[in-house]
Amino acid sequence: MNIKNYDLAVLGGGAAGLVAAVAAGAFGARTALVEKEERLGGECSWTGCVPSKALIAAAALAYRSGRQPDRVMEDVRRTVREASKNSKARKLLERYNVDTYFGPAQFEDNHTLLTPGVNIKAKKFILCTGSSALRPDIPGLTEGYLSNREIWDLSSPPPSLLVIGGGPIGTELAQAFHRLGSKVTLIHSRDRLLPRDDVELARELTGLLQDEGLDVRLNFRAKNVQRTVDGWQLDNGTETLFGTDLLISLGRQANTEELNLEAAGVAYTRDRIEVNGHLRTTAPNIWAAGDCTGGLRFSHIAEIEAKIAVRNALFPLNSRPDYQGGPWTTFTDPEMAHLGLTEEECMEQKLTYSTYYQPFSGDDRAIADKTTHGRVKIIASPYGKLLGVHILGPRAGELINEFILARRKGLRIHDIGLTAHVYPTLGLALQRATDDWFAQWAEKNWVRLFIRMLRR
Repeated sequence: MNIKNYDLAVLGGGAAGLVAAVAAGAFGARTALVEKEERLGGECSWTGCVPSKALIAAAALAYRSGRQPDRVMEDVRRTVREASKNSKARKLLERYNVDTYFGPAQFEDNHTLLTPGVNIKAKKFILCTGSSALRPDIPGLTEGYLSNREIWDLSSPPPSLLVIGGGPIGTELAQAFHRLGSKVTLIHSRDRLLPRDDVELARELTGLLQDEGLDVRLNFRAKNVQRTVDGWQLDNGTETLFGTDLLISLGRQANTEELNLEAAGVAYTRDRIEVNGHLRTTAPNIWAAGDCTGGLRFSHIAEIEAKIAVRNALFPLNSRPDYQGGPWTTFTDPEMAHLGLTEEECMEQKLTYSTYYQPFSGDDRAIADKTTHGRVKIIASPYGKLLGVHILGPRAGELINEFILARRKGLRIHDIGLTAHVYPTLGLALQRATDDWFAQWAEKNWVRLFIRMLRR
């Protein structure tokens, strides 16, 4: 058997794995990258972020124009292939002399990885194996339902679609397929969609989706699922719902099957590979990063963890990842962006805070673009520390980036307010959201007294 020796081997060619392999190669380490599938990019590139955003874009165009596009699913697949073709990943791997292997792999011990045709021996490993859709324990559920992997194989939007799960993936796809002409029923067991997001903005978004005609069923827990000749039916004990297709989006699980992690001494559960605060597993020479660690499962978070894992694997003095407030965006229309703490979390932590708003109905650019739904919501301490920022509105995923940088650099709410924002842009709504903070300070008696003294 052919044996190759490396300083570091990375398992998984998705967002975390590519960053880890390129970074390690750039630092001069002899690096191997092992990917199970015959393609690089991982979940986000092929069955997650890229195809879903292509579908959402097509759905938005159909919704605004009133015309359904032809061959929309084929166009989505074409977009995915184009994005992969234009990726710099392969060139970077070649530039930094990273050897790439495709096919299944499993550990023989914590220094040996068995792959087809070659045994890889490495001083250090980083696991970036990602996650996959969790199969729920619902009586009657059989094969044939859709997850975020299989749904892209559809030839066209289904006539009717049952979506179980009101998190980001389920909510995004439910709205998109509804706009593309499917009769969609979005089912969620809790009293609101997007339970990790701001309560009032999530409820506002739910109302907007219902106003579009999307059938949203909250507090609906499926007790039985049955596949029929015509499709699927499910019931909660009192009501039965029907759909030609069934999409399930009820969480994720770590990809650990067939890796033989036991042989390497790596502890794991169905949900995650166990790591400490420095991303080291229970094996002293193995780290993990990205979705497989069970934290915030987003590509930008995976990249942060990958860089820290490489840093800790190759150099002394361990570092901890800076999650920068754990930002994310749900790409519904309007978008929902999240940074830092929600009001619920502030109350749970007994923090003193105030909230500041700016509706997009008061933003001239949003009015001109006819995208006035939603608002900016800033949660700040009495002295202006940014505790949380939540945006429901047009391009919210772009707008939140200003606050991510501000929070990372320790800036406060008045720094946003005193920064010139180009008019007329959606970004001006961020500045306008700070107006009440300045007004509250100006109304304090001691501030007024101080201003009078300065004027004298």
